[in-house]
Amino acid sequence: MNTDRRGLKSTLLLLWAAFMLGGCGGAVSQQYRPQGKVEQFSNTDWSTVLHKVVTSDGWVQWQYLMSNDAGVRDALFRYVGLVGEVSPDNRSDLFKSDDDKLAYYINAYNAICMYAVVKRNYPGNVLLSGGLPGSIFLVDKFPVGGQSMSLDTLEKKKVRSVGDPRVHFALNCSSRSCPKLLNEPYEGSKLDQQLSDQGRKFLSDPYGAVRDGDKVKISEIFKFYTDDFLSGYEKKTGHRPAGLLQAIELYAAPGSPVIGAKSYTFMSYEWSRNTPL
Repeated sequence: MNTDRRGLKSTLLLLWAAFMLGGCGGAVSQQYRPQGKVEQFSNTDWSTVLHKVVTSDGWVQWQYLMSNDAGVRDALFRYVGLVGEVSPDNRSDLFKSDDDKLAYYINAYNAICMYAVVKRNYPGNVLLSGGLPGSIFLVDKFPVGGQSMSLDTLEKKKVRSVGDPRVHFALNCSSRSCPKLLNEPYEGSKLDQQLSDQGRKFLSDPYGAVRDGDKVKISEIFKFYTDDFLSGYEKKTGHRPAGLLQAIELYAAPGSPVIGAKSYTFMSYEWSRNTPL
């Protein structure tokens, strides 16, 4: 979740605070880390978490993590421990294709963000947790393949850098306005389909787009990442879009509220934790 999505600027004060305060993130305890050399990267523990805690409509049942029901919190910690040990950067042999690598980083972001919320004791407002706006995303640091980085860095350097705006439909910051979590991991073998499906869902979701006559209200995600969607359209079609609506229509289902809209406004982003209504 980068500074644009939060609607915040990376000021010198924030950088100073990040340096001075550190964060409550970091590696999980030794008991959750892989024992010995990792021979194969597996999403099994992450799959267990998603199937247990994510509802059919994409909300997170945090009470199962709180109580460690059926060991689901342990599974999350083991997966974050695995992510901390290996990545496409330090174990390229485990990730054969570019889609395998991107799927890894999307899963890593979503799992680490969920882990950060657990470590922050399940804040009601994810953005304001930690005493400094954006602490979970900017201040807390986590190992990813042996490198310590924030969620902001993970998003910018490893996910957005691929140049596919559909990743914004897959990243989940544990907040109500975020595109919903899948109840299965992203997999390189079907990543293209998963990203396209997520785009169609989000642009038909009340948190993604709501029609109001000839106007459509759209998520602030499209404000935070306007340039990503404009350049993504040009990359895919070979010409510039007439505007943001044309750029995002590319990812919408036929019945989406954005189809045929003449103008748009942005909805305010809700940073409350993504619990079921």
